[in-house]
Amino acid sequence: MAKKSEAAPGAEIIAKFDNYDAAVEYVEKLLAGNFPVRQVAIVGRGVRTVERTRGRINYARIALTGAMNGAILGLVWHSFTSAEASVEGFAPTVVTFAGMGALANVVRFSLSRNKRSFVSQQQLVADSYEIQIPRDLVSAANEAMAKAPKATN
Repeated sequence: MAKKSEAAPGAEIIAKFDNYDAAVEYVEKLLAGNFPVRQVAIVGRGVRTVERTRGRINYARIALTGAMNGAILGLVWHSFTSAEASVEGFAPTVVTFAGMGALANVVRFSLSRNKRSFVSQQQLVADSYEIQIPRDLVSAANEAMAKAPKATN
């Protein structure tokens, strides 16, 4: 297991940052100085998962989502299977597929074992970020940073 300040084998840590945006900005400067993009790694240290709740979930929301997906599928189905592009022809197809989508989503949700009453999004977050490059390219990285355009504020 690597120590906290160790780089990957054959790599050198050229910069450390407390947030991801600062690390990305540094890499952008390297690339602006014509440093080879495939040689750069942004390594997160102290990685953890953060889950943020986005909203409540219930049968009405599940049915609405299924209906929207079914309606889109119905439009696609009708456009590929029908020679006519009339409103009278596609409306029943869209409504039928929307109903089937809503029903399928409600049944699927009803039968799921781990029901949750909320929707969430997971994200990986690190305590710090290191820019690592191969050891033999450290001087090239320094040259690239010197060539990079200076930011104007």
